[in-house]
Amino acid sequence: MLILLASCGRSDSTSQETVDDKEIDTIPMLVQQIRQCSKLYTAEYKVHKIVTHDDVVRLSGKALGKDFQMNFPALGKRKVAIPIDATLKAYIDMSQLKAEDIRRDGERIEIILPKPHVVMTSSSIDHDGIKQYVAVLRSNFTDEELSNYEKQGRKAIIEDIPRMNILQTAKSGAANMLIPIIARMGYKQENVTITFIEADDKRGGIAWVLD
Repeated sequence: MLILLASCGRSDSTSQETVDDKEIDTIPMLVQQIRQCSKLYTAEYKVHKIVTHDDVVRLSGKALGKDFQMNFPALGKRKVAIPIDATLKAYIDMSQLKAEDIRRDGERIEIILPKPHVVMTSSSIDHDGIKQYVAVLRSNFTDEELSNYEKQGRKAIIEDIPRMNILQTAKSGAANMLIPIIARMGYKQENVTITFIEADDKRGGIAWVLD
């Protein structure tokens, strides 16, 4: 994070500069400075999920014009528990930043950033940790079945993202990384506000300032 902060924070300005109406307009410089970060990764989560599945032999068909389904528990059940490890990373696409996303009012400045994106960068099955129970009259789970259950687990993790705290962490992380960069251009940290667009067509939302 320190390396990223240093690389994104290069500037010909010094921390001794002051903000006034006579200085050269720093907005285009600030836009260029921030956009150099491109994709700013600000949060990483390690997720461990156990996918379970159990089934019995079922016979389904149609008789007398009606669909039917019958279970045959006497033929035995199959159960499996599959541990899945996944890595989620949140980033903010700084290349979308435009001059109008930076609002300056005297010594105060507001940076409006796009909402964070979350991607699953990796996932894997802990094959040594798989637990199976297969009745004598049943066949073992195939590699294809296990692969399908892994896909279900990946999908479940992605669907759980809104209930995780990763988006909030990404936003506060971005604020804590960007505010010092902006401060190097002469703004006081307490006068810098980072705001995130909460929808594609609407600005606003929660604002983060450095504690």
